[in-house]
Amino acid sequence: MRRHAWKARLRGERREVMSISVVFPVKNRSYYVKKAVRTAYKAEGVKEVIVVDGGSTDDTVNEALKANAKVIVQSKLIYPGKGVAMRDGAYMASSDIIVFLDVDIKNLTADFINKLAKPIIDGEAEFVKGCFERAAGRVTELVAKPLLKMFYPELSKFRQPLSGEIAGTREGFHEVEFEEGGGVDVGLLIDIYRMKKRIVEVDIGYKDHEMKPLKSLTDMAHQVAEAIFKRAVKDGRIGVKEAEESLRRIVGRV
Repeated sequence: MRRHAWKARLRGERREVMSISVVFPVKNRSYYVKKAVRTAYKAEGVKEVIVVDGGSTDDTVNEALKANAKVIVQSKLIYPGKGVAMRDGAYMASSDIIVFLDVDIKNLTADFINKLAKPIIDGEAEFVKGCFERAAGRVTELVAKPLLKMFYPELSKFRQPLSGEIAGTREGFHEVEFEEGGGVDVGLLIDIYRMKKRIVEVDIGYKDHEMKPLKSLTDMAHQVAEAIFKRAVKDGRIGVKEAEESLRRIVGRV
């Protein structure tokens, strides 16, 4: 089997081996998917790699199968539907830990996965956000960080709250709501914080991947802001009408 033996960790007098499922949400990423899956299998403790396909029209599915991935079709074929794919992958995963990664990371290594999983394996966290050596993007700086500072200042310390490189326990992911689109990552961060789970941010190093076009960034800005406002309204930190007005103003500036 394409995985390394995983070192057991000691909890009191009981030795426990924690397995890892790696989930890649994909659509039309045939160029990247085979290498990404094979790289994921090289990480310590990886039991399975799940590719959740969002309706690819290229050779993505065949390339994933060649690399021995478990391939499932996204349950709701919408675009962007990253959150749907992540939710489906979490429900299909059978390991103790689930690691989510973007498939188009050009310099992906097994160490990305090792670093994300380690705080959970060591008992230091239930949820891990990856940060990387690159300036934060436009949506992060203009939308996510200001809104988090306003409504959830405890989370404003995170360098890259929109990072798609995350890890958590399978049980934890079964307890949260997955936003369907681009607001999924910040939504998970807030929800898991509200559940009083231990969260850490780890530096996974330099990340080289494809940049999104401007139109996609505008859509993402709306989805990120909407996810934050929805939770802020639910927590009584802003009124519904004020949130709707603020959402229109913020997206218009991105």
